[in-house]
Amino acid sequence: MVSLTGSLFRSRLDKRFDDRTARFHTSVVEDLRIFEDDIDGTEAHDIMLHEQGVIPLEALKLILSALEEIRGEWRRGEVEIGAEFEDIHEYIEARVIKKIGIEAGGMLHTGRSRNDQVMVDVRLRVRDEILEMGERVLDFVEALLEKADRHRETVMILYTHGQHAQIGTFAHYLMAYADALLRDFQRLMDCYGRVNRNPLGSGPVGGTSINIDRGRTTELLGFDGLVENSIDATSGRDWAIETASVSAILMSHLSRVAADLIEWSTAEFGYVEVADEYSSSSSIMPQKKNPSTLELIRGKTGEVYGALMELLTMVKGVPSGYYQDLQGTKPPLWRCLDTVKTCLEVMTGIISTLKVREGRMREAVEGSLAIALDVAEGLVAEKGLPLARRGPREEDAGGGREPPRPQAG
Repeated sequence: MVSLTGSLFRSRLDKRFDDRTARFHTSVVEDLRIFEDDIDGTEAHDIMLHEQGVIPLEALKLILSALEEIRGEWRRGEVEIGAEFEDIHEYIEARVIKKIGIEAGGMLHTGRSRNDQVMVDVRLRVRDEILEMGERVLDFVEALLEKADRHRETVMILYTHGQHAQIGTFAHYLMAYADALLRDFQRLMDCYGRVNRNPLGSGPVGGTSINIDRGRTTELLGFDGLVENSIDATSGRDWAIETASVSAILMSHLSRVAADLIEWSTAEFGYVEVADEYSSSSSIMPQKKNPSTLELIRGKTGEVYGALMELLTMVKGVPSGYYQDLQGTKPPLWRCLDTVKTCLEVMTGIISTLKVREGRMREAVEGSLAIALDVAEGLVAEKGLPLARRGPREEDAGGGREPPRPQAG
């Protein structure tokens, strides 16, 4: 394992953190997710600095070579980062300096703060996560469409207020959520456009006097444009909150599908049966087959809602500029993204393998009065009868008589 000790950024302080404070202060654990993104952002920044005449070519070659060696160590599982490092940015910089020396390695961070550095890393990671989430949404929609195509003629009761309302088809039901998930996909893509903006070059909060080219790093990293204001770039988190918000709306749709299928898989309904690979059994009741995976999806919706509320609460009282509070926005964001991606993947499998009991659905239709509206509308269309509820009885309405007066006393 490759390990280092000692903090680069605490050199002006006389004392180190004690072990407990170091563990409390470090963000290394949540930063592991952006390890390679940090390397990508650093490489783009230093290539730009060389093109601007800030870093000599030989120094750039050494820096890039060291960064790629560190990437290789990371991929081989050889990196070990302790709590003595405040974050992975510090670790990577220290590792580069150890490999190539302070003269070249010390140029790596020129014209950049950890504040804009972490923002470019997180935006790089979140944009990839959004694209992956979008792919899984489309996979789920495809599963819904395929199942709907096989059940165009599968009649079923449609419900309002939990009561028999009208007669429809299972395909019609499935297409309702295909439409909803396509709106979720559009929301994700709209959100992607606001996430995919480059904060690099904003410095700690007010930019840098180094001759940088923000347009060049935007091009190298594949961003659609700049976060133009340096205060906004380093301290704004609305794009992260929006990501969680879109995720929460998406999960609301998965949760409603789950609620339907859980109810419809009961013995009382018997409309559907969840495949064994997505079910569980009882520890004591041999007759039980539980749609537990759907229950978990419904429950995990609360986790995503909680992540959204956590993010909103975390930023609501933070003044303008960067504060360490904002470091805490990463864990709920990562949890949110992981939960949504997993739930989409699992729900796609559930729908693809779902057994639909067409006979039981038809049986419920045949014993229902849900045809009443169709009959009433037929009478309107064919006989010209008014489709109106019966008015109040004359005696209830008072029949034109004067209402009784209240008695005194």
